[in-house]
Amino acid sequence: METWSIERKALAGFLGTALVLLLVIAGVTITMRACIASSRGVWQAMELSSTRERMYSALVESMAHSRMFALTGNERYLASRDEAIARLHLQLRTLRQQTPPKPATMQQRVGELERCIEHLFLAIKEMRLQRSNGTDVASQARISMAIQNDLDTTRSLLAQLQHLQAHELALRLEADDQAADRLYTWLGTITVVVFAALALLARRIMSDLRERLAVESRLQEANSFLESLLENIPTMVFAKDADQLRFLRLNQAGEKLLGRSREALLGKNDLELFPPQQAAFFIQKDREVLALGDIVDIPEEEIDSQTLGRRVLHTRKVPIRDHAGRPRFLLGISMDITEERAAQQRVLALNEELRHHAELLESSNRELESFCYSVSHDLRAPLRAINGFTRLLELELAARLDGDAPRYLRTICSASERMGQLIDDLLEFSRIGRQNLEREPTDMNVVVQNVVKEVLTARDGTPPDIVVGDLPPARCDRRMLHLVWLNLLDNAVKYSASATPPRVQIDAQASPDEIVYSIRDNGIGFDMRYYDKLFGVFQRLHSDSAYPGTGVGLAISQRIVARHGGRIWAQSEPGKGAIFYFALPTA
Repeated sequence: METWSIERKALAGFLGTALVLLLVIAGVTITMRACIASSRGVWQAMELSSTRERMYSALVESMAHSRMFALTGNERYLASRDEAIARLHLQLRTLRQQTPPKPATMQQRVGELERCIEHLFLAIKEMRLQRSNGTDVASQARISMAIQNDLDTTRSLLAQLQHLQAHELALRLEADDQAADRLYTWLGTITVVVFAALALLARRIMSDLRERLAVESRLQEANSFLESLLENIPTMVFAKDADQLRFLRLNQAGEKLLGRSREALLGKNDLELFPPQQAAFFIQKDREVLALGDIVDIPEEEIDSQTLGRRVLHTRKVPIRDHAGRPRFLLGISMDITEERAAQQRVLALNEELRHHAELLESSNRELESFCYSVSHDLRAPLRAINGFTRLLELELAARLDGDAPRYLRTICSASERMGQLIDDLLEFSRIGRQNLEREPTDMNVVVQNVVKEVLTARDGTPPDIVVGDLPPARCDRRMLHLVWLNLLDNAVKYSASATPPRVQIDAQASPDEIVYSIRDNGIGFDMRYYDKLFGVFQRLHSDSAYPGTGVGLAISQRIVARHGGRIWAQSEPGKGAIFYFALPTA
């Protein structure tokens, strides 16, 4: 349903009022015409009454002069009688003209009156002839009686005319009263309806005005809110007209960036504010935006600020169209990226420097690994010679040696064997860094089952209770991860051997980014104060006599996990066991 605006309602009220006024004017006009017609009828009735009186006066005068002529025989009375008769006929004709056609009874009475008067004058004429001829008295008496009857009839007809006229006048007056009453009723009804309609319309208009005021208040609040947002946006926002590209709006950030007041910028174009080369670039981009009709992104453009100097902006421009689709305004948002660009350049320089240092470090690591491999490989032959000759001395001279000599030989053999193990571990650590990763989907449950069998086979004594949970598969190098599990599980079994009973728990927890595997034991644990030494090469937190080993296994595990893009860590307390975690990325 269409909602009328206040203007349309006011126009409708005006048109309705005008229509009512036209109806009132029409009703008044019709009533006034009726009143005028009625007044004219009254005036005609008065004229008719006056004519009737003059006619009756002429009749009486003619009768009187006739009597005087009959008594005196003076011709002067005869002339006066003829004049009275002429006036009588004149008034009779006037009466005929003034008598309205309706009602027809009045015309009939006028006709009877004409005939009666005509008969009366014939009787008078006959009586005068009889008198002049000496007619007897009886005939004259009969004629006098006829004349008297005609006079009575004339008076009666005149009285009837007067009565009919009075009745017609009364009807007219009654009709006028009724017309006036109808007019008053019509005017009263129209007035009540008009005032009711105007009151209803005024009420609706006042309600609409209150609603409009509320809407205007909300719009003003919304405009104030948007204006506040625009002014407090830390990025320059501006608007130009589409014809001459003159600035129409600008926020505070634009003033600060350009180093000019808003009054100095509004109403001017780029040619009036910036150097020609910059202005030409800005205008070219503005025309391109208006021609394309879409957002244009300008990653970098330089501008000269009066207070900040040369600045680099990242600008987006978009045309604002009217209802017909023609560009009307151009909206621009410019972000000052001068510091970001300088920071990017510094980051690029640092990255280049880091790349150079990484290349140097990688070269050094390769040289170090090559050196370690060469040294470790070259140390094997002397160690084998030492161990072999020591064994020979122990066999050939055992009977002749006394004191601490046998113990010294055994110590030399043990040290050479340990030195060989250290060299083997060092070679393994070096080889891990040089090997290529062969990533493939790997079932960790199978890998861990094989590692458990291998560890339990190599251990003497009471086997620990090893509980393996459901382990999610991972994409990794199967051989390298086998080594990680072997090192971690071997440590867990070794350091929990003194527990009663020894127990190892293997679990895993998957997340969208990584899979975390854990190995928990109830062994002797370690002090977290020495955690930084845990994954170092040849770094041990327990004595060799109680828990043999070289201290390379955890370093090898950390290196394998790091090459897979993962991480490894541990948590422990002395005497409460330890938990080792390592995480592999899902992708």
